Amino acid sequence: MGFCAGIVGLPNAGKSTLFNLIAGTHIPCESYPFCTIDPNIGIASVPDENLKIIADIVKPEKITPTTLEVIDIAGLVKNAHKGEGLGNQFLGHIRSVDMIIHIVRCFKDPNVAHVYGEINPASDMETVLTELIMADLEIIEKRINSMEKELKVGKKETSDLSLDLLVSLKDMLSKGKPIRDANLALNPSQMKAHGFLTAKPYLVVANIDEEALSGSDYLKAIQQWGDKKNITVVPLCVKFELEASELSPEERHDFLASIGLSSSGTQNLIKACYDLLDLITFYTPVGKELRAWTLKKGGTLHDAAGLIHTDIQEGFVKADVACLDDFVKHKGMHGAKEAGKVLVEGKEFALRDKDVVVIHFR
Repeated sequence: MGFCAGIVGLPNAGKSTLFNLIAGTHIPCESYPFCTIDPNIGIASVPDENLKIIADIVKPEKITPTTLEVIDIAGLVKNAHKGEGLGNQFLGHIRSVDMIIHIVRCFKDPNVAHVYGEINPASDMETVLTELIMADLEIIEKRINSMEKELKVGKKETSDLSLDLLVSLKDMLSKGKPIRDANLALNPSQMKAHGFLTAKPYLVVANIDEEALSGSDYLKAIQQWGDKKNITVVPLCVKFELEASELSPEERHDFLASIGLSSSGTQNLIKACYDLLDLITFYTPVGKELRAWTLKKGGTLHDAAGLIHTDIQEGFVKADVACLDDFVKHKGMHGAKEAGKVLVEGKEFALRDKDVVVIHFR
């Protein structure tokens, strides 16, 4: 199990190139608006060096990393919420994702046109955010009108969002503030059910060129914008990293090191996504397969068993749990048990990031 992220931005911001980088695909990337018409959907394996460390101990026949589903959505322009450009398609495709990755152009290139002529990262950010806000405002106004009509004829409120709350959200959106700033206590399934775009977890990828890796005015401007909005900004030279991704691991390391990078921007981006979504990873080295899984922080062994298989969840008896460091130090679960480093826990135990788990079930 993984999570789903939608990549958005203005035309020619680098959405399809970022998609190819994350998903390892080769969809068209052209220097004209709306190269992407229909959404491209890819499943990317999440890079995880811990899998190799565990595999060196348990010697599995198969290694299965956790995954990220990524959707490359058509470029957005002003008045997309009214159907301009491919706006209606865009808004429909993004409502189902767990989070939004907003890529903004922070580089000059005479061969790649900017849809509005001048490169202005902060202005580009606000253009896209305004469209998301206006789309949510339109939905909420319709719901308010519908609910007011129902209340007039004596029907009771049935939504988990009251009329008063909807009115408050309308006021927020009218002032240009996203719904996530309201700190609603809604779970992810409720968020998806309501389809509010500005309620989704959201981060920014600053698409820079090689010269800007040590800093640039464009990057500085978008980082200052992110600081004011309390939004994570991940600098990423998308074109450069796409070239690096086609090399062997050793060559890639040297390639990145040549410009002073100790880790890839893609790894930094995925880590930022995990942090934003409050996710952890746990591992199951059972039988012939070693597998990584993604779980919401605070998730229990019962939740983890359900990810693996409903039969395992229903027949859950207990689980052996070791932190990764102890598992590695003592050369596996058996050695960790002998050292007294394995917990035997019930289904209510909350897993920690990088726990190694063996579940026993009927």
